[in-house]
Amino acid sequence: MIVPSSYHPQAELEQTIADLEALDDWNSQVMAETEIGVFDWPLRSHEVYLSPIFKRLLGYRDHELPDALQAWLSHIHSDDYDRVTSALERAIRNGACKFQTVHRVKHRDGTTPLFLIKASIVRNSKGTPTRMLAAVIDLTAVAEELQAVGV
Repeated sequence: MIVPSSYHPQAELEQTIADLEALDDWNSQVMAETEIGVFDWPLRSHEVYLSPIFKRLLGYRDHELPDALQAWLSHIHSDDYDRVTSALERAIRNGACKFQTVHRVKHRDGTTPLFLIKASIVRNSKGTPTRMLAAVIDLTAVAEELQAVGV
């Protein structure tokens, strides 16, 4: 006798979709609550996804700053620009899988917040860099607290 299967691919698919949506909601909430911006840069492109939080950290609403490489680079403080871009180019060229920098940026209001960027450089099976995924954190308040306590 053949017993009917209890396997229901449609129900399983729907549950997987619901689980992924819940994870995406959780991730979005964590990023918003912690004010962590992100960017996603396909390295062969001048287009870069700059998250609304990242744009807000620079003083812009989402629609006010284009998703473009130059939009990010143009906000690096001029005194830090060469150091940051040189280190980034070396990391990409020399096979690094991680990139990290602390640098000042030019905020829309004229201030110069201090940003930490922690990135992963994704490479294909041949080791060719294909994209960079990064978290962006404003360290300004932390730096001010450390300075206030003499560290």
